[in-house]
Amino acid sequence: MNDQLRELLNRLNGKYGQKYGHLMDDWTSMLLEEIHENFAGLAAEIKSCTQAIGQAQTKIKTSQRAVHFGSTREALFYALGITAPAAIAATIISILIFWYAYTEERFQKLRSIIDTYENVSDYVLLMQGGQVIERGGGNYLVLRPAPSKGNMMVGEDYVYDHKNKRVLVPLGRK
Repeated sequence: MNDQLRELLNRLNGKYGQKYGHLMDDWTSMLLEEIHENFAGLAAEIKSCTQAIGQAQTKIKTSQRAVHFGSTREALFYALGITAPAAIAATIISILIFWYAYTEERFQKLRSIIDTYENVSDYVLLMQGGQVIERGGGNYLVLRPAPSKGNMMVGEDYVYDHKNKRVLVPLGRK
């Protein structure tokens, strides 16, 4: 063993012998010194972590703002002032979403009717001017014979074609 290592071991033996009052062998002194060094490193880490936690705690305490109210009415108005804008915005957005879904559904129904019946545009005036009644569980379009002279009203009058035995309902002029 070289002189520096022997001197270090003697110092360690002396240090722990003086501290514990027993003469120790070389291995016991080295193990105690190793444990001491490891605990010293851990103690430094714990100290730095404790300081970081203390700084974070201080930052949190300074960022919080205590609010004191003189009455419950003031507290209510304060809470309403904070939550009301978000609640109103959420309500408006919900209403718009439901309205869009409802109108989209109606639009799709109308679109399917128009796609199914290509000549539906010819019946626009009839649908606007016609009168529908319910009788005996069925719906009926109410028409009357067209006047012999004058204008026929779309959705109100009809002409009977005796020759072909059919009813002609005016749908408008082109």
